[in-house]
Amino acid sequence: MGRYTVDLQVNRPDDQIRQIVTDYMAREGFTYTTYKGEELWKKGVGMMTAPQFMKVNFANGQVHMEAWLKYVLLPGVYFGEMGVTGFYAIAVKKPLKKRVDTLATILTQQAQA
Repeated sequence: MGRYTVDLQVNRPDDQIRQIVTDYMAREGFTYTTYKGEELWKKGVGMMTAPQFMKVNFANGQVHMEAWLKYVLLPGVYFGEMGVTGFYAIAVKKPLKKRVDTLATILTQQAQA
């Protein structure tokens, strides 16, 4: 299963989008990092649940979000990706999907303000 993706048109300047994304992700406990060459938001190390990853790219009011979890072999040792939809591992997928949907709602509401 691939990454969960969402594309939005929010009609806001990039600096406002950046601020909204940064504020939301920090409140949710994510840290901005580079992981395997990708700049992304990461939460967790796999001690109790799969680590969560979100990648948010934006330019000229267009926002592209990707979300996925990694399968955990050992804490800090990950392999493969799983999307956030489907029944398998629903308990760990559901919170990440909700975060993507919430961020999309916030960005859309901000655009309408």
